Amino acid sequence: MDGIKYVINFDYPNSSEDYIHRIGRTGRSKSKGTSYAFFTPSNSRQAKDLVNVLQEANQTISPQLQTMADRCGGGGGGWNRSRYG
Repeated sequence: MDGIKYVINFDYPNSSEDYIHRIGRTGRSKSKGTSYAFFTPSNSRQAKDLVNVLQEANQTISPQLQTMADRCGGGGGGWNRSRYG
């Protein structure tokens, strides 16, 4: 689909790989797009993984998300860099 400028994730997916797949719908064909995700304490197990994805993409990380990632540890699972290059 062309012309998608925004993707809103009301339910954060179970893995960063799924998140990347979802947000890949924006910004196709060198156009710009924006993705929003509702990320709550119930998603805290994915916080560190999401921070890693955002860092790789040179995106701003909110202090609240960074704190959640620091407290929860974990991460590393679910995102396969070689698959999305």
